[in-house]
Amino acid sequence: MTDFKAIQQQFIAHLKDPDNVAFDYGIEDRRLKIYRELFFNNILGFLSSGFPVLASIYQEQEWLRLARQFFASHRCRSPYFTDISLEFVEYLSSEHQATDYDPPFLSELAHYEWLELSISIKKCSEPLVVWEQNNDDFPTLIQFSPLATLVSYHFPVHRISVDFQPHLAEEPVYLVVYRNNKDDVNFSLINQVSAHLLNVIQQNAHIGMSELLAQMQSVLPQINPAQLNLSVQNIVEQMLSKEILLPTKCD
Repeated sequence: MTDFKAIQQQFIAHLKDPDNVAFDYGIEDRRLKIYRELFFNNILGFLSSGFPVLASIYQEQEWLRLARQFFASHRCRSPYFTDISLEFVEYLSSEHQATDYDPPFLSELAHYEWLELSISIKKCSEPLVVWEQNNDDFPTLIQFSPLATLVSYHFPVHRISVDFQPHLAEEPVYLVVYRNNKDDVNFSLINQVSAHLLNVIQQNAHIGMSELLAQMQSVLPQINPAQLNLSVQNIVEQMLSKEILLPTKCD
């Protein structure tokens, strides 16, 4: 049994890294090639479909190289196919050794594309109660949607494409990636003040407008209270209309 397990481990190592790990157990290479291509192409397909923008900015051979390095060296913790994208993001951020072919925004763009996928398949235990814009009653309490994520990047990842590839980091870019009640995944570009406001709401399970205003005034004392109150009200209304924020009714 020990020998059989050793053969299995050698077979796995060969499939993951055939250029550096041989498999000399009497199986002709033609048959081994079928398994090598089957496993690698499966992983490659998940990466190419999960990270279409990232894949598009690489030359084909360099994208294959990156996928091969991930397949050969990363030890995945999850057995689920849907987690391959997350494993790739973690590999790029903590294990991958950058080369001249890799863009400086590699890990951030990968994280952004993974986040879009993650939000699209995320399950919600209860139906979302959204704000009806025609309703004159403003919510007593508000909350951050469980189908939304607030993130910041050094690169404008939402704009990156084959034709736009920044080389230097810029001012922090704040984004909210979210899914609405129709299951449409969108993003919203926001400023630092809006990001702080959303972070405050996110840190509180349910928060009222008076408490939210008080917290915002404490960090922005230089702004006229009346002006700040109006700005906060406008931001909250915009976020409610996009379903980034959700209403919570008192019992």
